[in-house]
Amino acid sequence: MTELFQEIAAEKKPRKIADQILAFIADGQLKVGERMPSERRLSEMMGVSRASIREALSYLEMSGFIKTVRGSRTLVSSVADSRVGDPLQIMLRDDHRKVVELAEIRAFMEAWAAREAARKRSVEQLELMAGYLGEMETDFARGVIDFEKDLAFHLTIAAAANNTIFSHLINTIYDLVSFSVKVHREDLYTSRREQELILQHHRNLYETIAAGDPVHAELAMQEHLGFVIREFKKKFK
Repeated sequence: MTELFQEIAAEKKPRKIADQILAFIADGQLKVGERMPSERRLSEMMGVSRASIREALSYLEMSGFIKTVRGSRTLVSSVADSRVGDPLQIMLRDDHRKVVELAEIRAFMEAWAAREAARKRSVEQLELMAGYLGEMETDFARGVIDFEKDLAFHLTIAAAANNTIFSHLINTIYDLVSFSVKVHREDLYTSRREQELILQHHRNLYETIAAGDPVHAELAMQEHLGFVIREFKKKFK
């Protein structure tokens, strides 16, 4: 993190500090959900007073670029409007047809993400995918269904697309995607056959992304979410 920031002359205004931080958010070097360095650390790296840092961070928080969470931790926020999630969650809860519509949007977005992930994923991101896949394999062997591991696998693929705007968008609709995954993993597709098929879809996704094969990674995601959509439509008739 140290090498990200440059010293700022003491006479510069806090807005200049904010602009430098914004530049790193914009190009993805500071990612959604990533913890910001402390005021003291930022002060040391930029060569300015903590008062100036505090004013810059206050501006960024009011503008919606960062947020303070419990424990006084400061995290990078999604710049997309997260308030859109509240009414949509109500629609999803009250109308199963909207779950199908969300799955259709996911299929479009995540097929693109899988293709890009096959081209751009880092070793660390690939290791994360492998870890979540391994946990899903273990759960399947034990007869356990845990949608959160499935969701984490998909979000890792989204992050591996290494597209800053997409990262902000997908994190904004996180709760909606979470609801969709929960429905198909824990409420609908509970048979051993269905769970095994979904697990095989995830194996295919991992293998094509690991192989750096964007064409087949995209096809693997389309196959997986296409299955989800078809089954949703059958069960929600």
